[in-house]
Amino acid sequence: MGEPRTDLQADQSRELITELARLVIDRAAPDELLTFDEVVEEYYADPQSTLMLIKKDEAVGFGLELVLLTPFAMAVAEFVIGFVGDLLRDVAKDAAKSPISDALKRVLRGRTDQASPPDEMDLTKAQRAQIFAAAKEQSARLGLDEDKAVLLGNAIIGVLGN
Repeated sequence: MGEPRTDLQADQSRELITELARLVIDRAAPDELLTFDEVVEEYYADPQSTLMLIKKDEAVGFGLELVLLTPFAMAVAEFVIGFVGDLLRDVAKDAAKSPISDALKRVLRGRTDQASPPDEMDLTKAQRAQIFAAAKEQSARLGLDEDKAVLLGNAIIGVLGN
C-alpha cells in the first residue's frame, strides 16, 4: 500500500515543480514557453545531462541563451519546493505550539472553550529573503551566471508573492 502513495507524492511533487518552473519562465523568459513542455520532458528523463548539455552549448556560443533557462528553472524549482516545504513545516510547528500549549492549560484547569484556529500562513519578508538567497545560491551551483541567478531568484519570489 505504500507504493501508490509514494507514486502519488512523486506525481504531486513533479506537478508542483513543473508549475513553479512554468510560472518562473513566464516571468523570466516568456519566449521559452513555446518549448517548455519538450524541455521539461527532457529534463525529467535525465536532469544532469540536460543541464550539462545546456552548459556545453552556452560555452560554445550557439546563441541559445534564452532557450537554456528552462532546465535551470526546473532544477531550481525542485530545490525551492523542498526548501519552502521545510520552511513551512517549521512555521506550522511554531504556530501549533501556542494553541496546543493553551489547550493543554485549559484542559488542566478544567476549561472547555476552544482555541481559535491559526491564521493562514504568509511568507514573511525574512522568509522571502531566505528563499531568494537559496534559489540564487542553487542557480549559481548549477552554473548560471550572476545575472541569470538573480533573474531566477526574483522570478521565484515574484511567483510565491502572489
